[in-house]
Amino acid sequence: MTLKAVLFDIEGTLAIGGRPLPGAVEAVALGRKAGLDVRFLTNISGRTPAMLCAELRGMGFALSEHEIHTATSACVEYLRERTGTRCRLVVPDAVLPMFDGIARDDEHPDVVVVGDVGSEFNYALLNGVFRQLRDGAELIALHKGVFWIAADGPRLDAGAFIVGLEAATRKQALVMGKPSPVFFTKAFDALGVAPGQALVVGDDVMTDVQGAHGVQAPCALVGTGKYRPGDEEREPRPDHFLATLDGFAALLDGSR
Repeated sequence: MTLKAVLFDIEGTLAIGGRPLPGAVEAVALGRKAGLDVRFLTNISGRTPAMLCAELRGMGFALSEHEIHTATSACVEYLRERTGTRCRLVVPDAVLPMFDGIARDDEHPDVVVVGDVGSEFNYALLNGVFRQLRDGAELIALHKGVFWIAADGPRLDAGAFIVGLEAATRKQALVMGKPSPVFFTKAFDALGVAPGQALVVGDDVMTDVQGAHGVQAPCALVGTGKYRPGDEEREPRPDHFLATLDGFAALLDGSR
């Protein structure tokens, strides 16, 4: 199929710690110049699309807010379709306004939504969520990434705690972000393209590459961010490997 769209991961692929990675700004521009629809798919759960858009523009990227699809926005859309569901939101304060209009119940919820609340993850919080899940609440994870790369190095992410809650309760979390097929499919549907017509570009084998494989979309792994030497040879294998996004132009030329 002819390539019609490119879906970029953000953290670790386009930028780290507020700074663009080599070739990233140019790669986004090249995608647009080639006539492709460009979208940004991210598991970042502590910032709204508007906040991410402002940050990326400040780094030199040309984009619009509507082009950013986050795990949090996918969760909000899902919950709005479940009218009357009472939710406990364990999410960063910055994204709480996105959940306006959704029924809240911190004591006896139908659903507990867990995102990356950083240092707020402690025994009291996790034990409270554990008890609510044992009492029948469903577990929704904005994503299950177990770590991320900050400016000062790797840090544990929400998925590390989600896995513990799953093991303790024998329940599986419903995942809103990557690698959920629903997350990718919604982006393809919004663009009006088939999975085979959209290239997924990311730094994480377990979210970006696995997610692309799950919906049969071509993917490129970038050797930045979460990438570790040899990841391009591990399963699931990407269709393409770029040491940095400086190689994106050659990849586009080869895909035509």
